[in-house]
Amino acid sequence: MIKLRVPATSANMGAGFDTLGVAVGLYNRMMIEEIPEGLEVINKNTQSFIPQDTSNLIYRAMAELFDYVGYEQKGYRITQDSQIPMTRGLGSSSACIIGGMLAANIISGRQLSYQEIIHLAATMEGHPDNVGPALFGGFCVSLMDDDKTIIKSTKLKSHIKFAVIIPDFFVATKKSRGVLPLKIDFKDAVFNVGHASMFQAAMLTCDMKALEIGVKDKLHQQYRKSYVDGMEDIFEKTYHLGSHATYLSGSGPTILSILDGNYDEFKAGMEEYFKTNGLEWKCMILPIDNVGAVVSEI
Repeated sequence: MIKLRVPATSANMGAGFDTLGVAVGLYNRMMIEEIPEGLEVINKNTQSFIPQDTSNLIYRAMAELFDYVGYEQKGYRITQDSQIPMTRGLGSSSACIIGGMLAANIISGRQLSYQEIIHLAATMEGHPDNVGPALFGGFCVSLMDDDKTIIKSTKLKSHIKFAVIIPDFFVATKKSRGVLPLKIDFKDAVFNVGHASMFQAAMLTCDMKALEIGVKDKLHQQYRKSYVDGMEDIFEKTYHLGSHATYLSGSGPTILSILDGNYDEFKAGMEEYFKTNGLEWKCMILPIDNVGAVVSEI
């Protein structure tokens, strides 16, 4: 039996569309074992709907790797207990893909390196900004270049924490991507290149003042805010409470704020704001996960 723990991830991080991501301390825990035949899927989190047939994403990721290495499949029992809310912009699908591929790689004889696995996972996901931190942890800069995926992971200081602000509704990634324009102005592209670069430098040097500047974006958030009622007001409130950078996590609708202290006061302030405005949102303060996916055989 293979036991896995894969962290939630937050991608885009403002200006770093499809490129920047971070792993946070919220997990999908899985146990996967090979059985003589059939497919058994056990979901220990009753609040989430998990497909129990071959459309299950963990199984599909396993099958993708098995096909790639030419391994003849048998039967599998997949047990999942995930804390990561689905379709909220916190990398729930990437956690499943990384977990499934890591397990399948062990079952098939460890034929692939992590570098090969991450490229296979990024190809399946369509972009690398979630699968990178899900596998390697930390703050990741990712890109796909021809036939390879390049991930650079940096471990962050533990005093940097993340306020994950989750609504009671979801937005499908396909729908959220559908509102993005096919073309953008040259000046907007230059804006994001500069701000994404500044954001990376600020994260690496813990420059909180530069972080607030670097997080600004003109590629995706302005188009997606129509799906997140009150997004601009929530952004404003987070900065009032001490956020150093606030952005739409992934394709949303979760909003994430980067903090350096004042954690309890921030959470209490956001909860009071939601209560006052009749919003069914919740706020969690999470640490950085600098480890990434953890795998063991039992």
